[in-house]
Amino acid sequence: MDISPPVANARSLTRQAFEQLRADILHGHLRPAERLRITALAERYEVGATAIREALSRLVADGLVEAEEQRGFCVAPVSREDLLDLTQTRIDVEALALRHAVARGDVEWESGLLSAFHRLSKAHLPTTPEHRVQWAATHRQFHEALLAGCGSPWLLRLCGLLYDKSERYRNLAEQAPQPPGRDTVAEHRALMDTAMQRDADGACRLLGAHFNETMNIILRTGFGGAQPTPQETKK
Repeated sequence: MDISPPVANARSLTRQAFEQLRADILHGHLRPAERLRITALAERYEVGATAIREALSRLVADGLVEAEEQRGFCVAPVSREDLLDLTQTRIDVEALALRHAVARGDVEWESGLLSAFHRLSKAHLPTTPEHRVQWAATHRQFHEALLAGCGSPWLLRLCGLLYDKSERYRNLAEQAPQPPGRDTVAEHRALMDTAMQRDADGACRLLGAHFNETMNIILRTGFGGAQPTPQETKK
């Protein structure tokens, strides 16, 4: 059935508002627990209030916005406990996808992973806003390519949602310097090599260590009052 121009335009405006709101939350421009006032957001993004309400409802489903009865919407808060749970869940889910990719991945998967790693290895370190955008894009492409051979759209969708939530924490803590001696290119190369050697157990161990190291760096920034445990500080 044909969609009339007004309906199609309304959907386009809702999608525009959703994408802009989502990007601002993920990049930390809209801060955790910040109240989201529909009138102000409509002016900010130059769309109608209806499009903003629908976009906010979609973001509630994605876990990036919370709806409070009689109080409207706010950006989902962050916490140490949430980050610990998120990281472990991401390790569990992505390890499952990685095991399937190692078992099922074909030559196209290997080629895509090699290409994604090459782009990541050539990206500038995220030391300026421009370089952060470039690095973030190539970093996401690498992790998507790593799991792409799993053959499960549902697993890949879940991994994408967890990646977004993890990326928000990383962006909120991006003012923290990288610890001396951390070589992220080497970490990603090891992940790629181990996966392509079809060593599922080894690849999953590296993936978990990679995520946990990033989590500990975020915790050391003390975002929102969160502090690492003594054990985490020693890592």
